[in-house]
Amino acid sequence: MTTSGVGTVRVWLGAAMAGALAACAPTDGLRQAPRSQQAFQATSDTFLQITAQGAGPIGAATPYSPKALTAQLTGYTTGPVTIGLETSTPTATVLFKQEYGGRIQVLHVLGSGDRITQIHGVTHHVVGPAGERPGMSFREAGTDPSTCRIGTDLWLGMAICKSRGAPNVTLTYSFSGEAAMQTSMPSRAVLDTGMLQRIIWTPPS
Repeated sequence: MTTSGVGTVRVWLGAAMAGALAACAPTDGLRQAPRSQQAFQATSDTFLQITAQGAGPIGAATPYSPKALTAQLTGYTTGPVTIGLETSTPTATVLFKQEYGGRIQVLHVLGSGDRITQIHGVTHHVVGPAGERPGMSFREAGTDPSTCRIGTDLWLGMAICKSRGAPNVTLTYSFSGEAAMQTSMPSRAVLDTGMLQRIIWTPPS
């Protein structure tokens, strides 16, 4: 970033991307997930859970192809989608579920060759390892601030954190107002207002 003009563009891109991601996640019927350690059960409004092993039945052993993905998730369809990562805008495979009279974007899957490299949960119908759901506030999700850093480039002004339920699951939080343009971690009071945008799984190392 060498000029104030470039900085302004990047701030705008970060805010626009956060808005676009929020638009992907319907907020009707948002309910906080229980914090118990009971076995996960899919319900009419909770489609699958992201854990250290993967997203529902999709994990490191699943080949990266539309056919392999839909073979694991019956009733889902796929398509291409451009997503915003911190420093790039790659094309991912989106998994749709037909529900509530329309198609809901549930997962964005990235891969290299036949290997899955990331899975993004992008709707509140997905629950994370510690009960997190897109649409929750930072406070509601119970995220540990010590695991967070401030985003850069396309994620400028966002908090990038680790799930307390799995070390290989990342959470991205967006902010509104002046907090959306910060280049350092905000105060705890502001951090608590952040909205969870994505639950991101990467294969365990």
